[in-house]
Amino acid sequence: MSFNILPRDLYGVDNIDEILSSHENCILYKQLRQDLIDTEKLFVSHCILYVIHGKVRVNTYDGDEVNVTDTEMLFMPRDSYLISDYIAHKGKLEVFLLFFDHDIALRFLEEDYGDISIKNTICSLPTNTNVNNYIQNIRQMDFDDVHNSALLEVKLLEFLHLVIDDRFKQTLTASEQGKQKRDIERMMLEHYDKGLSIADFAKLSGRSLSTFNRVFKKKYAMTPRQWLIEKKMHRAKELLDEGLSVTETASNVGYTNVSHFIKAYKSIYTKTPKVMQQERI
Repeated sequence: MSFNILPRDLYGVDNIDEILSSHENCILYKQLRQDLIDTEKLFVSHCILYVIHGKVRVNTYDGDEVNVTDTEMLFMPRDSYLISDYIAHKGKLEVFLLFFDHDIALRFLEEDYGDISIKNTICSLPTNTNVNNYIQNIRQMDFDDVHNSALLEVKLLEFLHLVIDDRFKQTLTASEQGKQKRDIERMMLEHYDKGLSIADFAKLSGRSLSTFNRVFKKKYAMTPRQWLIEKKMHRAKELLDEGLSVTETASNVGYTNVSHFIKAYKSIYTKTPKVMQQERI
Protein backbone atom coordinates (compact mmCIF):
# COMPACT_ATOMS: atom_id res chain seq x y z
CA MET A 1 0.00 0.00 0.00
CA SER A 2 1.45 3.39 -1.02
CA PHE A 3 1.35 6.40 1.30
CA ASN A 4 1.04 10.02 0.19
CA ILE A 5 1.12 13.38 1.96
CA LEU A 6 -1.20 15.71 0.07
CA PRO A 7 -0.99 17.91 -1.84
CA ARG A 8 2.83 17.75 -1.71
CA ASP A 9 3.17 14.30 -3.28
CA LEU A 10 0.90 15.17 -6.22
CA TYR A 11 3.25 17.75 -7.73
CA GLY A 12 5.22 16.52 -10.71
CA VAL A 13 3.19 13.31 -11.15
CA ASP A 14 2.71 12.31 -14.80
CA ASN A 15 -1.08 11.91 -14.74
CA ILE A 16 -1.72 15.17 -12.87
CA ASP A 17 -1.87 18.66 -14.41
CA GLU A 18 -1.29 21.73 -12.26
CA ILE A 19 -3.92 24.30 -13.21
CA LEU A 20 -2.73 26.68 -10.49
CA SER A 21 -0.48 25.85 -7.54
CA SER A 22 1.34 27.51 -4.68
CA HIS A 23 2.65 25.33 -1.86
CA GLU A 24 -0.36 23.86 0.02
CA ASN A 25 -2.92 25.65 -2.18
CA CYS A 26 -3.62 24.30 -5.64
CA ILE A 27 -6.12 23.31 -8.31
CA LEU A 28 -5.16 20.01 -9.94
CA TYR A 29 -6.62 17.86 -12.71
CA LYS A 30 -6.05 14.12 -12.44
CA GLN A 31 -6.69 11.50 -15.11
CA LEU A 32 -6.25 7.73 -14.86
CA ARG A 33 -6.73 4.95 -17.38
CA GLN A 34 -6.80 2.18 -14.78
CA ASP A 35 -7.89 1.70 -11.18
CA LEU A 36 -5.72 2.95 -8.33
CA ILE A 37 -6.56 0.89 -5.25
CA ASP A 38 -5.61 1.11 -1.55
CA THR A 39 -3.72 4.40 -1.48
CA GLU A 40 -3.07 5.69 2.03
CA LYS A 41 -3.27 9.48 2.34
CA LEU A 42 -2.79 12.24 4.89
CA PHE A 43 -4.07 15.72 3.99
CA VAL A 44 -2.04 18.73 5.09
CA SER A 45 -4.56 21.07 3.44
CA HIS A 46 -8.34 20.94 3.12
CA CYS A 47 -9.42 19.30 -0.12
CA ILE A 48 -12.55 19.22 -2.27
CA LEU A 49 -12.56 16.49 -4.89
CA TYR A 50 -14.88 16.84 -7.89
CA VAL A 51 -15.46 13.72 -9.97
CA ILE A 52 -15.87 14.37 -13.67
CA HIS A 53 -15.89 10.73 -14.69
CA GLY A 54 -15.43 7.52 -12.70
CA LYS A 55 -15.78 6.65 -9.04
CA VAL A 56 -13.85 7.48 -5.86
CA ARG A 57 -14.24 5.47 -2.66
CA VAL A 58 -12.64 6.49 0.63
CA ASN A 59 -12.42 4.66 3.94
CA THR A 60 -11.44 6.49 7.13
CA TYR A 61 -9.75 4.98 10.16
CA ASP A 62 -13.00 5.59 12.05
CA GLY A 63 -14.67 2.98 9.83
CA ASP A 64 -16.61 5.40 7.63
CA GLU A 65 -16.92 4.81 3.88
CA VAL A 66 -17.97 7.43 1.35
CA ASN A 67 -18.46 6.95 -2.38
CA VAL A 68 -18.77 9.64 -5.04
CA THR A 69 -19.21 9.35 -8.80
CA ASP A 70 -19.84 11.55 -11.87
CA THR A 71 -20.45 15.26 -11.03
CA GLU A 72 -20.34 14.57 -7.28
CA MET A 73 -17.97 16.08 -4.73
CA LEU A 74 -16.14 14.99 -1.61
CA PHE A 75 -14.77 17.23 1.15
CA MET A 76 -11.74 16.03 3.12
CA PRO A 77 -10.61 18.38 5.94
CA ARG A 78 -6.92 18.84 6.59
CA ASP A 79 -5.52 16.17 8.87
CA SER A 80 -7.85 13.59 7.26
CA TYR A 81 -6.16 10.21 7.25
CA LEU A 82 -7.78 7.71 4.89
CA ILE A 83 -7.46 4.98 2.30
CA SER A 84 -8.85 5.72 -1.15
CA ASP A 85 -9.73 3.81 -4.30
CA TYR A 86 -9.87 5.55 -7.68
CA ILE A 87 -12.03 3.43 -9.97
CA ALA A 88 -12.00 4.12 -13.71
CA HIS A 89 -15.29 3.76 -15.59
CA LYS A 90 -15.03 2.48 -19.16
CA GLY A 91 -11.28 2.84 -18.98
CA LYS A 92 -11.14 6.38 -17.67
CA LEU A 93 -11.22 8.40 -14.46
CA GLU A 94 -11.12 12.21 -14.30
CA VAL A 95 -11.19 14.33 -11.15
CA PHE A 96 -10.41 17.85 -10.05
CA LEU A 97 -8.70 18.39 -6.68
CA LEU A 98 -8.91 21.80 -5.03
CA PHE A 99 -6.63 22.20 -1.99
CA PHE A 100 -6.81 25.21 0.32
CA ASP A 101 -4.97 25.96 3.53
CA HIS A 102 -5.82 27.40 6.94
CA ASP A 103 -5.53 31.04 5.83
CA ILE A 104 -7.92 30.66 2.90
CA ALA A 105 -10.33 28.71 5.08
CA LEU A 106 -10.46 31.59 7.56
CA ARG A 107 -10.98 34.14 4.78
CA PHE A 108 -13.89 32.08 3.50
CA LEU A 109 -15.49 31.49 6.92
CA GLU A 110 -16.72 35.02 7.47
CA GLU A 111 -19.95 33.90 9.15
CA ASP A 112 -19.77 32.83 12.81
CA TYR A 113 -21.31 29.38 13.23
CA GLY A 114 -20.83 29.36 17.01
CA ASP A 115 -20.33 26.04 18.78
CA ILE A 116 -20.15 23.25 16.23
CA SER A 117 -21.43 19.82 17.20
CA ILE A 118 -21.14 18.28 13.72
CA LYS A 119 -18.52 15.56 13.28
CA ASN A 120 -15.26 16.73 11.74
CA THR A 121 -14.85 14.14 9.01
CA ILE A 122 -15.01 13.60 5.28
CA CYS A 123 -18.40 14.17 3.66
CA SER A 124 -20.00 14.16 0.23
CA LEU A 125 -21.23 17.51 -1.08
CA PRO A 126 -24.01 18.43 -3.48
CA THR A 127 -23.10 20.13 -6.73
CA ASN A 128 -25.07 22.86 -8.47
CA THR A 129 -25.12 24.62 -11.82
CA ASN A 130 -22.61 27.25 -10.73
CA VAL A 131 -20.14 24.64 -9.43
CA ASN A 132 -20.47 22.57 -12.62
CA ASN A 133 -19.93 25.66 -14.78
CA TYR A 134 -16.87 26.61 -12.73
CA ILE A 135 -15.30 23.18 -13.31
CA GLN A 136 -16.03 23.33 -17.04
CA ASN A 137 -14.51 26.82 -17.28
CA ILE A 138 -11.39 26.04 -15.25
CA ARG A 139 -10.68 23.04 -17.52
CA GLN A 140 -10.53 25.34 -20.54
CA MET A 141 -8.31 28.03 -18.96
CA ASP A 142 -4.60 28.29 -19.74
CA PHE A 143 -2.77 30.45 -17.21
CA ASP A 144 0.56 32.05 -18.16
CA ASP A 145 1.88 31.61 -14.61
CA VAL A 146 0.55 28.49 -12.87
CA HIS A 147 2.28 29.62 -9.65
CA ASN A 148 0.42 32.93 -9.39
CA SER A 149 -0.60 32.72 -5.72
CA ALA A 150 -2.83 35.83 -5.80
CA LEU A 151 -4.86 34.50 -8.73
CA LEU A 152 -5.03 31.05 -7.16
CA GLU A 153 -6.47 32.49 -3.93
CA VAL A 154 -9.14 34.36 -5.90
CA LYS A 155 -10.11 31.23 -7.86
CA LEU A 156 -10.26 29.06 -4.72
CA LEU A 157 -12.39 31.57 -2.82
CA GLU A 158 -14.65 31.89 -5.86
CA PHE A 159 -15.17 28.13 -5.88
CA LEU A 160 -15.78 27.89 -2.13
CA HIS A 161 -18.48 30.55 -2.32
CA LEU A 162 -20.21 28.55 -5.06
CA VAL A 163 -20.52 25.49 -2.78
CA ILE A 164 -23.94 26.20 -1.25
CA ASP A 165 -24.05 23.73 1.63
CA ASP A 166 -24.24 24.52 5.35
CA ARG A 167 -22.82 21.11 6.27
CA PHE A 168 -19.64 21.93 4.34
CA LYS A 169 -19.21 25.22 6.18
CA GLN A 170 -19.93 23.59 9.53
CA THR A 171 -17.51 20.72 8.88
CA LEU A 172 -14.83 23.17 7.78
CA THR A 173 -15.46 25.29 10.88
CA ALA A 174 -15.29 22.18 13.09
CA SER A 175 -11.93 21.31 11.55
CA GLU A 176 -10.53 24.79 12.11
CA GLN A 177 -11.82 24.96 15.68
CA GLY A 178 -10.49 21.49 16.41
CA LYS A 179 -7.00 22.41 15.27
CA GLN A 180 -6.99 25.50 17.48
CA LYS A 181 -7.82 23.41 20.56
CA ARG A 182 -5.65 20.44 19.68
CA ASP A 183 -2.69 19.42 21.79
CA ILE A 184 0.49 19.61 19.71
CA GLU A 185 2.17 16.53 21.18
CA ARG A 186 -0.96 14.39 20.72
CA MET A 187 -1.08 15.40 17.05
CA MET A 188 2.58 14.46 16.60
CA LEU A 189 2.06 11.15 18.39
CA GLU A 190 -0.66 10.30 15.87
CA HIS A 191 1.51 11.00 12.84
CA TYR A 192 5.19 10.84 13.93
CA ASP A 193 5.83 7.78 11.74
CA LYS A 194 4.28 9.18 8.54
CA GLY A 195 7.30 10.98 7.08
CA LEU A 196 5.92 14.45 7.84
CA SER A 197 8.27 17.40 8.14
CA ILE A 198 8.13 19.91 10.99
CA ALA A 199 6.63 22.37 8.51
CA ASP A 200 3.87 19.82 7.80
CA PHE A 201 3.10 19.49 11.51
CA ALA A 202 2.97 23.27 11.84
CA LYS A 203 0.45 23.48 9.00
CA LEU A 204 -1.68 20.70 10.49
CA SER A 205 -1.80 22.60 13.79
CA GLY A 206 -2.78 25.86 12.08
CA ARG A 207 0.38 27.65 13.19
CA SER A 208 3.29 29.27 11.39
CA LEU A 209 6.55 27.32 11.50
CA SER A 210 8.19 29.82 13.85
CA THR A 211 5.20 29.86 16.23
CA PHE A 212 4.99 26.06 16.20
CA ASN A 213 8.70 25.72 17.06
CA ARG A 214 8.47 28.35 19.82
CA VAL A 215 5.34 26.89 21.47
CA PHE A 216 6.71 23.34 21.32
CA LYS A 217 10.12 24.21 22.74
CA LYS A 218 8.59 26.24 25.56
CA LYS A 219 6.31 23.37 26.55
CA TYR A 220 8.64 20.39 26.07
CA ALA A 221 12.13 21.91 26.55
CA MET A 222 13.31 20.58 23.19
CA THR A 223 12.71 21.38 19.55
CA PRO A 224 10.05 19.46 17.59
CA ARG A 225 12.81 18.02 15.45
CA GLN A 226 14.64 16.61 18.49
CA TRP A 227 11.39 15.17 19.86
CA LEU A 228 10.50 13.64 16.50
CA ILE A 229 13.89 11.97 16.02
CA GLU A 230 13.84 10.51 19.55
CA LYS A 231 10.30 9.19 19.11
CA LYS A 232 11.08 7.65 15.73
CA MET A 233 14.29 6.03 16.98
CA HIS A 234 12.66 4.61 20.11
CA ARG A 235 10.01 3.02 17.91
CA ALA A 236 12.71 1.86 15.49
CA LYS A 237 14.55 0.06 18.30
CA GLU A 238 11.34 -1.78 19.21
CA LEU A 239 10.85 -2.88 15.60
CA LEU A 240 14.48 -3.99 15.24
CA ASP A 241 14.19 -5.97 18.49
CA GLU A 242 11.13 -7.68 16.97
CA GLY A 243 13.28 -8.84 14.07
CA LEU A 244 12.49 -6.37 11.27
CA SER A 245 15.30 -5.52 8.88
CA VAL A 246 16.95 -2.11 8.88
CA THR A 247 15.24 -1.21 5.58
CA GLU A 248 11.80 -2.32 6.81
CA THR A 249 12.27 -0.42 10.06
CA ALA A 250 13.33 2.77 8.28
CA SER A 251 10.20 2.64 6.13
CA ASN A 252 7.97 1.97 9.16
CA VAL A 253 9.12 5.14 10.91
CA GLY A 254 8.81 7.36 7.86
CA TYR A 255 12.30 7.29 6.31
CA THR A 256 12.65 6.80 2.55
CA ASN A 257 16.43 7.12 2.75
CA VAL A 258 18.03 4.28 4.76
CA SER A 259 21.33 6.16 5.17
CA HIS A 260 19.52 9.08 6.80
CA PHE A 261 17.74 6.65 9.11
CA ILE A 262 21.01 4.98 10.16
CA LYS A 263 22.57 8.39 10.88
CA ALA A 264 19.60 9.44 13.01
CA TYR A 265 19.59 6.11 14.86
CA LYS A 266 23.29 6.41 15.66
CA SER A 267 22.75 9.96 16.97
CA ILE A 268 20.45 8.51 19.65
CA TYR A 269 22.04 5.14 20.45
CA THR A 270 25.70 5.86 19.40
CA LYS A 271 25.70 2.61 17.39
CA THR A 272 24.21 1.65 14.04
CA PRO A 273 21.03 -0.47 14.05
CA LYS A 274 22.90 -3.36 12.42
CA VAL A 275 25.56 -3.39 15.15
CA MET A 276 22.92 -3.35 17.87
CA GLN A 277 21.07 -6.23 16.21
CA GLN A 278 24.27 -8.26 15.99
CA GLU A 279 25.01 -7.65 19.68
CA ARG A 280 21.65 -9.17 20.58
CA ILE A 281 22.45 -12.45 18.81
